Amino acid sequence: MRVRTSVRTLRGPLDMAPLIDVVLLLLIFFLLTSTFVFQPGIVVDPPSPGQSKGGASDTRYVITATAGSSPQIFFNDRVTDISKIRVEMARLAKSEPRAVVVIRADRELRHGVVAQLLDCVVQSGLTAVLASRASASP
Repeated sequence: MRVRTSVRTLRGPLDMAPLIDVVLLLLIFFLLTSTFVFQPGIVVDPPSPGQSKGGASDTRYVITATAGSSPQIFFNDRVTDISKIRVEMARLAKSEPRAVVVIRADRELRHGVVAQLLDCVVQSGLTAVLASRASASP
């Protein structure tokens, strides 16, 4: 025996007002119950355009340090050592007090050597830039 029903499927436009009301209520609920934490960032003081003549391409002073059993240090592609670097930085500070010295260090180089090179440059009153490059993970 077959049961007859009087239920029919409505074929008309879907009313969007209730759906929008529910979405807005959910949005208000999540906004009111969430907490916002202010994360302080690092203060960066970028140089003004008048401080540099042409960017990194006009850098004339580069200290390069390579790792090994005894680290090798180069100043403008000439082999040197820490004591000579100190003398050279003092001379450079007298002739060009606003000079920028780029320090390029090998990844395997001990941190102490890099700290000594950085100390030589900063103690003489010059600006030091530590150059590094991102490398792929091993």
